Amino acid sequence: MPTQDELSTATPPDAASQPARLGLRARLHAWWEGYELGKPRPVPAPPKPRAETKAAPPPPPPKDFWGPERILVGQMIWGDGFTFPGGGEFAANLAQALIVTKSSIVMDVGCGLGGGTRTIVERYGAKAHGYDLSPELARAGDGLSAKAGLDLRAPIASFDLEAPDWPKQHFDAALLRSVLSVVPDKVAFVRLVGESLKRAGRLVLLDWALAEDERQGPAFAAYIAGEARPTYLGTVGQLTYLVETAGFTVRTTEDYTDTFAPIVLEGWSRIESMVSAGMLKPAEGKALLNEAQLWARRIAAMKAGELRVARIEAHKKA
Repeated sequence: MPTQDELSTATPPDAASQPARLGLRARLHAWWEGYELGKPRPVPAPPKPRAETKAAPPPPPPKDFWGPERILVGQMIWGDGFTFPGGGEFAANLAQALIVTKSSIVMDVGCGLGGGTRTIVERYGAKAHGYDLSPELARAGDGLSAKAGLDLRAPIASFDLEAPDWPKQHFDAALLRSVLSVVPDKVAFVRLVGESLKRAGRLVLLDWALAEDERQGPAFAAYIAGEARPTYLGTVGQLTYLVETAGFTVRTTEDYTDTFAPIVLEGWSRIESMVSAGMLKPAEGKALLNEAQLWARRIAAMKAGELRVARIEAHKKA
């Protein structure tokens, strides 16, 4: 039997043997808390101050975005169902060269809200499919077609510039407006349009072009910088040649600027009256300002003779 002195100097049992004498619950608790039984519980380090995080601002919309305010302002300038100069009568006159009949199916590429597409259907009794690069315009335009009871005869859809999903040999005629100027490989694109046309299908092209002397001064530089998409222009003669290269026979070709410019200026006069009247909400006013600046640059480049409008009539080679 140990003496009192021996008891006072006895070494405590090994720390590793202590957990064996403790209950399972105590050992599980120690494991959960992250320390070993028989050793001091670690003192947790004070938490580091959390860096204050600020939510990243939403990215700005793309320059070619058509929100509801811009769509509203566009129609106030150019007419109900339109976001580009001309209106319904202008679209109907362009379609005359397509020799549209009641049995025709027309392909309207660059249709915007589809006002011209619907006019072609109503004027000639044909069917017309509108296509636009803007998904926002296409959705709104298709809604307008449905509202007019023309959702089956004048549907509007968006398309991918690099890989348009158009049916082959389906259309009798194609109207191509303000699209070719943003296409780098124009010959390949016009060939795709041709593949969608039936034999001897007809084409009318209306688009921006360079002056024949290819002058590019300050007005032209401002126009290029202000466009929503990269722009690739050729002269009227160059555009005529590429349409022929893409498998079409060109019937007529012309510099259409003198006919088109007054139509643009008529819409511009509406912009001035809207600004002076101050009848828009702030978001609508901002959209109007942006649209006014866009067309001011285009008008200035046309007046300087540096920006032209090409009009080409052609038919697909048999």
